[in-house]
Amino acid sequence: MSLPATLPQPILETILTRLLGLFLTAAGGDPEAARQAASQMLAAYHPETEAELHLAADIVSFGFHALEALGQSSDPELKLSAILRLRGSAVSLSREAHKAQRKLDQLQRDRRAGVAQPAPQPSEPVPNPPEVDQALAVIACTREAKPLPAPVNDPVATEVNESASQAKQHGGMSWSQQFQQRMTAKRQAERQRKKQARDAARLAATAAASPGLQAAAL
Repeated sequence: MSLPATLPQPILETILTRLLGLFLTAAGGDPEAARQAASQMLAAYHPETEAELHLAADIVSFGFHALEALGQSSDPELKLSAILRLRGSAVSLSREAHKAQRKLDQLQRDRRAGVAQPAPQPSEPVPNPPEVDQALAVIACTREAKPLPAPVNDPVATEVNESASQAKQHGGMSWSQQFQQRMTAKRQAERQRKKQARDAARLAATAAASPGLQAAAL
């Protein structure tokens, strides 16, 4: 099974480069074998247009990351809170994979029924929903103890390992711990700002009342 030659090659190559990281470990660190596996997975969804290709890539990516989160959650050394975060991440990613599957099914039904398809328009990449970004961050932080092999000139494995290095620079904290730390610092700064404002207001009130008090004393 292979992908249609009519698919835009620059877009296809970009997607394959991003997806091959999902298969790199099982491929023994061989980027070409991982790329072939990613290509076969995309072909299984029979994409024939650019829109269908993007949706097929979402299904593969979200689905495999959900499986990774479930696998990580089975580590007996993890705390319960980490296990629950990983399982929640798996649920969020599975939900997104199902959404993409429904959209792909509808597009393919319309295409086969002869419904006119809108011409592809150049557009900026659509950002992931916040819950997806959070789920991926949780997985990346958990993965830090087991970095992917990074063969020379493999941008995907390098990107994953850089994410792990960044987590280590934060003292090995998980994404949620880093977030909580930032929120705590923000709340403390806000409380300090309000306290300073109250103190300044009291000083101003005292200064304003002083001339009146002095006049009364005279």
